[in-house]
Amino acid sequence: MSDEQARAHKFVERHFPVTAAFLAAERGGGEPPVFGPSGVQNAHDDQSEPYVVVNVAYRLGRFELFAALADGYATTNTGADPDAMSVEQIRSDVEAYLCGASWRDMEALVERVAGQIEGGEYPEQMQALKRAMDRAYPLVTTGEGNVHSSAHVAPEFAAEFPLVAAHLARERGEDTVTVQTVDHGPVTFTEPFWCTGLHPEGDYRADVAHQGEEIALVVETPCHGEVRMLSASLYQAPFSEHETTSVVAAVEFGEDGTESHSLGSQGLAAVADGMVAFAVSELHGLIERLQLLEGGES
Repeated sequence: MSDEQARAHKFVERHFPVTAAFLAAERGGGEPPVFGPSGVQNAHDDQSEPYVVVNVAYRLGRFELFAALADGYATTNTGADPDAMSVEQIRSDVEAYLCGASWRDMEALVERVAGQIEGGEYPEQMQALKRAMDRAYPLVTTGEGNVHSSAHVAPEFAAEFPLVAAHLARERGEDTVTVQTVDHGPVTFTEPFWCTGLHPEGDYRADVAHQGEEIALVVETPCHGEVRMLSASLYQAPFSEHETTSVVAAVEFGEDGTESHSLGSQGLAAVADGMVAFAVSELHGLIERLQLLEGGES
């Protein structure tokens, strides 16, 4: 490693410790498989007489590779169906991004794409790009039986980006979980990438559920400090005998969450619209009246 590379690594470890830990784990040991180049970059009609062709080796962890493909696709092939793209097109998108990317760009891109997955942006497109990546860059087993790009995910990264960590676990074949139930014994089922993986032992099979990361509306009050008004998360009960087995949004109201509702996307949108309408009309109207009364007292 050159002095410049060593300084770069130290900079990343100091300013991006979570990403650095994740990338170090992703890279693992041994020599990874080599792909490309699939073509020559910077080839265009306005170019002067070629002098040399420089091949650059760019080492990537699996999520770095996915992030590079996502950015390259968004830049050059955003209207194309990833499932219909050729291997050459997929690799070309990756190489097009890497051609103009510095190591700082890659660190920022990993954070951005991880955040997009965490936020549930473009879920169908993300899955299609994952399938495209698998076709163009298949996992390769080494002589020692190790599979490249399937190293342990750093726990710090998993804590900051739990959905991405779960997604990477699925990449390694860790897409099932077994839970001991009181009525059906051990039950094995598929673990969706968005589930937090918390499945207590000893429940009935019908009570087994997938729970996503929770979001909550919390307000600060002068009398009780922080008060939880509402929370929501993805939820699925795959063995339910009385409720839907589809994925829904579990919405709970109040500090103790005693009032809960299972909503589809339209129902959740109605809740959001109602909250906005209440905030901009009735609540703001009450604020204005209260301000007038407060002004009269002073």
